[in-house]
Amino acid sequence: MADKTVLLHCPNQGIDKSVLSIDEAKEWISEERAFWRGLPNLNEDLVMGQSNWGSPNIIRHYDNALSAIEGALANNNLQPFRDYLNLAKTLDAVLGHGHMAKQITELVVREGDVAQRLVLLFSRGVVHMRPEVARELAPLRAALRYNPNIPPQMNVVAAETALAKAKSTEKAIVAAMAEFEKSIEDAKAAYDAFAEEKKKELTALETLYETHLLLQGPSKHWKRVEERAWRYAAGAFALFLLMILAPAIAIYANWTALSGYIDHVIDVTKGSLSIAALVVFTVPVLAYGWLLKHISRVFAQNLAVSSDAEHRRVMAITFLGLARRKSVGMSEQDRALILNALFRPAPTSPQDEGPPAGLLELLRR
Repeated sequence: MADKTVLLHCPNQGIDKSVLSIDEAKEWISEERAFWRGLPNLNEDLVMGQSNWGSPNIIRHYDNALSAIEGALANNNLQPFRDYLNLAKTLDAVLGHGHMAKQITELVVREGDVAQRLVLLFSRGVVHMRPEVARELAPLRAALRYNPNIPPQMNVVAAETALAKAKSTEKAIVAAMAEFEKSIEDAKAAYDAFAEEKKKELTALETLYETHLLLQGPSKHWKRVEERAWRYAAGAFALFLLMILAPAIAIYANWTALSGYIDHVIDVTKGSLSIAALVVFTVPVLAYGWLLKHISRVFAQNLAVSSDAEHRRVMAITFLGLARRKSVGMSEQDRALILNALFRPAPTSPQDEGPPAGLLELLRR
């Protein structure tokens, strides 16, 4: 099956690669004919040197060539179109869609004779010139055709493609830089937020340390000492009261027997002083008193410790609260004074006394 498309590609005239169907090729050829018909000045008489060679009929030659291509396309024959494009690639035909055609259009307005000669130079495959005119233009055509600087200058497609790619690359780089800068800003914002969060956490930990460890630690310690000493003091006081009330209750409950015993002792001694009777009554009383003395001492000692612990607790809270606040501006002398009061020795307690070794020692105590 025959190919029904044609490859349109002529970079030396500024036409980029594309594939045309038969209908698109027909439209393209119609636009070519309209281009040449819009340049009637190209049919003016050709004057070279002192000779007038008459009209070169450029427009009629192009119109005939394009008309033949249209006829072939109507019969689904693409070969004439391909041949025409091959002529354009060898610079033997000028394409109305190309960059050279734009230059010719501009020249027609300013310098019509120059535009006419330019078309003739690059239309050898379409325009049938007189031999004399061809010989006159041959040196100029050779100079233009084989000049090494001409093909790169005429290959505007490659230049425009490269420019488009460069611009596209530039846009991509700018977009990438903007995205990178945005990523940097986002990362910086995330880092600042993270740092701020951790700073708050550290501040909270510092506050927790100062409040709970520095303030509540000593306060709780002395609070425990105070409560323990108070419990001991209360227990000693309750025991002291019990030991005071217990003998009284016992004497009251057994008064009859006790009074009978006292009467018996008086009868036995017949009213005289007896050391044995004295010992019987005084030794238990003095021993009991000695016990009461030590219980009362425990009560007084723990009461003093409780009061001292409460005092130290208040001083600890006051001192640590002042030391925490920088605006107070405590001096070293103030610190030494408070620390000396805070860490002073505990209240002195009398040495524990053992039981009396004899009656005389009991009496001395």
